[in-house]
Amino acid sequence: MAVYDLAHKLGEQLKKSEEYEEYQKYRQELLKDEETRKMVEDYQNISFRVNSAKAWGQEVKEEDQKKLKKLEELVQLNNKARKYLEVESRISIILQDIQKIIFEDLDLGLLQDSEEEDG
Repeated sequence: MAVYDLAHKLGEQLKKSEEYEEYQKYRQELLKDEETRKMVEDYQNISFRVNSAKAWGQEVKEEDQKKLKKLEELVQLNNKARKYLEVESRISIILQDIQKIIFEDLDLGLLQDSEEEDG
């Protein structure tokens, strides 16, 4: 079976999974609620900005930290927003795990080879 056929089968299985069905349920609820959807988008955008700055060793603006803290509190109080982010996180973890499984046995890149030769 071709690699792409396997990828399509995996995609089909993911769509049938309980986690994906739950994700779609909460996603649809969120899309119907403009105010909560906007809050989640704001939270995700500011969270990405703060986490990216931290990852690159950049200083995080105090304004961004305060806004993120306020949005985190609002998200925790809003059941739709909280549930959506929880199920989205579970889907993300599943996809990360799948990627790890796929790549763990592959010998890709030059870094590992050059480190082995140097060592």
